[in-house]
Amino acid sequence: MSHVIEHDLGPLTWVKGEIDQALDRAMAAIDKAAADEERGTQLQFAQSHLHQARGALSIIGLDGLTQFTDSVDKLLGELARDELAFSDDIADLCRRAIAAIGNYLDELSHGAPDQALRLSRLHARIALARGVEAPSESDLFFPDLSAVIPRRPAPQPLDAASETRLL
Repeated sequence: MSHVIEHDLGPLTWVKGEIDQALDRAMAAIDKAAADEERGTQLQFAQSHLHQARGALSIIGLDGLTQFTDSVDKLLGELARDELAFSDDIADLCRRAIAAIGNYLDELSHGAPDQALRLSRLHARIALARGVEAPSESDLFFPDLSAVIPRRPAPQPLDAASETRLL
């Protein structure tokens, strides 16, 4: 297990319960919106709960997952403001995206590497639903730039005997 993953597991375990609750509440609000129960209000609730989860993800340093969650947050906001038409397909996309966030966190908490690129297809579908340009896969790629590459050892000076052998 790499140092980065070990480092991320501590903060993740501290907030995972709260994130899971926020995701569950967002999912319930989407279900109510799909059942046509105060659709606009329920979509605002879903966005609010997802926004809480997004904030926690940002704090613990899961940048790729935060970026993905931000796109779902924007989709819910546009739906709540009636900027996009709500449909069963959009509701299913929102459910899939929220479930993907929860599944991703479960996998991380069980030792899987943080590879948000796995979410790129769903990220592109969310952008398509929003009517914006599909994001590049690199939008979810946040490599650890704090890793230090070892320096090459300095070349050893040649002594006189070595120089004559090379000639």
